[in-house]
Amino acid sequence: MSWKQRAGGESSGSGHRLPPALARFFPAPASAGASSSEASDDPLARWIVPSVLIGVVAGLGAAALFGLLHLCTELLLEHVAGFRPYLTSAEGGPRDLVPSDRPWAVPLVAAGGALVATALAVWLAPEARGHGTDAAIAAAHHNPAGMRGRVTVVKLVASALTIGSGGSGGTEGPAAQISAAFGSVIARRTGMTREQARTALVIGLASGVGAIFQAPLGGALLGAELLYRKDMDVRVLPKALIAACAGWLIFGACYGFAPVLGRHPDDGSGFGPGDFALIAVTGLLCGLAGRLYTTVFYAVHLRTEARVRTVPARIAAPVAAALLVGLLGLLVPGVLGTGYGLMEALTDRGTVVELPILLLLAIPLAKIAGTALTVGSGGSGGIFGPCMVVGAGVGALAWRLGEALHLPSTGPLPYVVVGMAACLGPVAHAPIGVLIMATEMVADASLLGPGVLAVLCASAVTGRTTLYRSQLERRTEEPRGEGGGIRDETSPDGEGIDDPAVTSHPAPLTASLTAPRTVPAPATAAAPAPPPPAQPSPSARPGASD
Repeated sequence: MSWKQRAGGESSGSGHRLPPALARFFPAPASAGASSSEASDDPLARWIVPSVLIGVVAGLGAAALFGLLHLCTELLLEHVAGFRPYLTSAEGGPRDLVPSDRPWAVPLVAAGGALVATALAVWLAPEARGHGTDAAIAAAHHNPAGMRGRVTVVKLVASALTIGSGGSGGTEGPAAQISAAFGSVIARRTGMTREQARTALVIGLASGVGAIFQAPLGGALLGAELLYRKDMDVRVLPKALIAACAGWLIFGACYGFAPVLGRHPDDGSGFGPGDFALIAVTGLLCGLAGRLYTTVFYAVHLRTEARVRTVPARIAAPVAAALLVGLLGLLVPGVLGTGYGLMEALTDRGTVVELPILLLLAIPLAKIAGTALTVGSGGSGGIFGPCMVVGAGVGALAWRLGEALHLPSTGPLPYVVVGMAACLGPVAHAPIGVLIMATEMVADASLLGPGVLAVLCASAVTGRTTLYRSQLERRTEEPRGEGGGIRDETSPDGEGIDDPAVTSHPAPLTASLTAPRTVPAPATAAAPAPPPPAQPSPSARPGASD
């Protein structure tokens, strides 16, 4: 039975009722006729248990993804291809780049990983292809209780294989989709309402991203901002904070609590007038880079979706793209894999000074091309993290050019961090969450002020550009009740819908919500009512044999 067929406020999983002893710890299904706002005003006490549960699973999923990705990188990219990428402090680094002594093997390993990962996703869960965050946003708006549980496992394995073999992608998209899918399953199994299911999915998304980046506050704020372009849902913040902290604790218990990009000593005498002028310029450049990143990614993605129709073609496209990415990664550092190790390397003054200016210019451009090819062609990975890498490259380039003019009075660290926030925050329409997350990744809150300046300057040039096309403009456009959206019904086995058109291609859905509707002209005369149809005999009625 779909949510449209029930009275407003009925649960999305009426076949799965909790025992009374457990029901007191979960949000209560709304009574018939209750409004959506009433259905969502559950006491925070009823959300503590589901939030902690979702956060724990998000932390475990992020830890599993991190560990499996590290294993795949070590086995495939390092041992087979002989290529040793930069490493972050969280990955056991920092470690400098070591070029391959078997360069011919790098594109082949990347193509082989893409082949296995894409075939697995197409066979078991087509919605696991591409970037996971946009799929989670689409599900939150249109089908919050319908994400399938198998997505978690398929997305985990496919992303680790794609990125670990050299594909250019981020870990946050897979982590977000994995944890959001678990939130959706929890909502379905506990009989939550549609509004409650959306909240469970969003706090799953927030805790997954917060855990993988070890940035719980930024992850929680991201969950409140990411669904809308010009709005945020502050109601989810307390629950998202609980879930994000739980996920951060679990991930930290597995891999430690050090910042992802390490801790850095002071490098310079502090900020001066030249720094703020250069940071403003960095923000403008990062805004342009964010627009370019979004434009190139969707140019590849939409062209691929329009031309790739058959199953063999859907597998062949990421494989061909992986060959090109492997070749590109031999020329420019940071293209292969996540590139997070390169972000930490660029915070070091000596590393940035040693790199040629043309190579610093090539880093963000090559990362844009590599991510568009890997994820835009249907490979499994995130586009959130690579956008941060692009911003870090632009920030390092701006610092290097300013150093020649004696403008900065500090090292490249502030420019790299504000570049990360300024490149991603405006195009993701989550400037606060991304800025907080960037500072958490280096454990330096003193960069919040310069970061605000850079993000504001970047927002001035990004305009309405959005990295996630499933975002709605405002909360008032949410599909509610009988008014719109896609059916929110689960299959008899409780696994949710199995329609790739719903989960893998959300852009047309968003467009359909905002498209103007034609109102028919009123009739001048009432047409006579048709005679009632003849009633079939009981034996001929559908379902009479049930």
